[in-house]
Amino acid sequence: MRCPPSRASFRVIMGRMMRVMALAVLLAASAASAGCAGTGDGHRPATVRAEVSSAIYAPIAQARADAAPLTEQEVFPAAALGAMKKESVALTADCAAVVGADVEGCSQVVRALFRGPEVVGQVAVFNLADVAGADALVQRFKQELFLTPLATEDAGTAMVRAMGHFVSVSWVSAEGDARRADGPDLAEPLAALDQASRFVQARILAL
Repeated sequence: MRCPPSRASFRVIMGRMMRVMALAVLLAASAASAGCAGTGDGHRPATVRAEVSSAIYAPIAQARADAAPLTEQEVFPAAALGAMKKESVALTADCAAVVGADVEGCSQVVRALFRGPEVVGQVAVFNLADVAGADALVQRFKQELFLTPLATEDAGTAMVRAMGHFVSVSWVSAEGDARRADGPDLAEPLAALDQASRFVQARILAL
């Protein structure tokens, strides 16, 4: 019988996954910055990289096994992520207001606004009933809906990821006069914001 990985082994596996995911975010954002995916549709990002949940998040596949509600401090404890400085954080049970459409099985969303040199962005984390609902929401983000702006977010690039019963959405775009063909590289700001999803590691280890 194969034994489950120890906590130390899990931390190593999770660390490797985070590095791989960070590289994927950098590559996706670099493609967007190079103009490989159009100009977006209204406020929707020009590129959206989407990933459904994986086996590493199986311990938190069901909200009933991970019942503690999200808090602002849990998801966004730091004043900055990389060069992106946190300006505001909000937690709401009105998931529909965050995307302009009903979100089945969603109990809460916590999201934060960030700004960096010439860029603006936001991160939103959705708390859903189960992994099936999370994966379905990822597909909806990929195909039909997106976050309502918190400030001047427009076009740009985004990363959407299901992690068990959670969905994390990171979105960055150029701001003001930086919205030009040779605008700022969005790869590093997006990778920085995507670090907010690391809160799930502590959740899994706590089970």
